[in-house]
Amino acid sequence: MYIDSDEELQKLCAGLRKAKVIYFDTEFMRERSFYPKLCLIQVGYGKHQAAIDPLAKLDLKPLLKILTSATKLLVFHSGRQDLEIIYNLTGKLPKNIFDTQLAAMVCGFGEQVSYMQLVEQICGEKIDKSQRFTDWSKRPLLKKQIDYALADVVYLPKIHDSLAGALKTQKRGKWLNAEEEALLDIKTYKENPKDAWTKIKHKGKKHADLGVLQALAEWREKEAIRKDKPRGFIIKNEILVELAIQRPKTEKAIQNFRGLGNVSRETSAKILAVIQQGCDLPDSKKPKLKPRPTRKADSGVIDMLKLLLKKTCEKEKIAPRLIADSSDLEKFALGEEAIFSKGWRYETFGKKAEQLLRGEIFFKISNGQLKITRKKQAAK
Repeated sequence: MYIDSDEELQKLCAGLRKAKVIYFDTEFMRERSFYPKLCLIQVGYGKHQAAIDPLAKLDLKPLLKILTSATKLLVFHSGRQDLEIIYNLTGKLPKNIFDTQLAAMVCGFGEQVSYMQLVEQICGEKIDKSQRFTDWSKRPLLKKQIDYALADVVYLPKIHDSLAGALKTQKRGKWLNAEEEALLDIKTYKENPKDAWTKIKHKGKKHADLGVLQALAEWREKEAIRKDKPRGFIIKNEILVELAIQRPKTEKAIQNFRGLGNVSRETSAKILAVIQQGCDLPDSKKPKLKPRPTRKADSGVIDMLKLLLKKTCEKEKIAPRLIADSSDLEKFALGEEAIFSKGWRYETFGKKAEQLLRGEIFFKISNGQLKITRKKQAAK
C-alpha cells in the first residue's frame, strides 16, 4: 500500500495503534543536506505493509507518536539512521526496539550482517536490489521502487521471530539489550557544535592552533545546520585545518586562500573574525589532543589476545567486534579497564583473557587443531 494522503494515513494509524509490534524502515537522502531528508517511511504490522510518502506534506505527528510509544516494540535492521530521523522530527526516541542486525551479530551471523543476507539465510528468499540506487526524492515513484522499499519490512517479522527465538535459546537477550542501550542514548543524536572539531580527521590537525580549529569547526557546524547543507559544502575539512595552521590575518588573504573558492566579503570577514576569536582564547581554555600512549603493549601479547578472542567467538558463535577491537585489547594488556572488563563481555571473554595473562590457560595443538587448555589439564 502506498499512502500519500492524510485520510489514508489516519486509517493506517488506527491499525498501528492496535499492534504490539511495528516493523519499520526509511528511505532518505543526505548527500546534499546536513540532516537526512526523509523521503519514504515503510511500516508493517501483522500481515499489512505500507509505504508512506512524507514528501506529500502529510501530517506525520500521529504516526510519530505511535512509533515513540512505550507500548510498542519497534523492529528494524541497522536502525541508527532511522532513529536519528525520528529524533530530528520529534526530539524523542522509541522506548522499545529490536535491531535485527545487532541481534544477528549476537546470535553468530557474523560482522554487520546485511538485511539481504538475513532474508536469504532465514527466509530462503532473494531480494531484487536493482533499485538500491534510486533517488528517493524524485516523484512519482514507480511501482517497482515502492515494492523494493516495502521488501525492507515484508521479511522483518520472520527474521525477528527467528532471532528472538535464538536469543531465548542461547540466553543472550541481555547481551542484545546492552548493545541497544547506545542506540537509545539521546546523546548519540544530539549535535554539539563546540565538539565538531573532534570529528575532523586529518594528519595536519596536530600542527593546528586547536583554539582556532575549534572556533572554525563550531562556526562551520552552525552554518551547515542553518543552511541545511553538508559540512563540506561550507568548507572542507582539509581547508579548515589549513586555516587553523596558517591563520591568515586579512580579508584579502582569506579571499585568496586556496580551496575556499569565491567567498564573499561578508563571509571572509566572518572567517577572519572566527580565526581571531580562536587566537584570543587563552591557552588554558584551548582544547587539547588526546596524548599518545606513553606505553605500548608487547605485540606478542596482543596477538595472543586476538587469537583467544577469535577462538572464543568461534565457540560462542558471536561477532568479535561486539566484544572488543584492537584498542580494547591494548588497554587490557596494559592493565587498564577495557570494554570487556565487566558485564556479559567479561563472562564471555574477559575472564578468559585474565586467565591467559596469569598463565592459567594456554594454547595447545592437538591433531592439527588449536585448543585452549587449562594448566591443570596439562599436568596429566
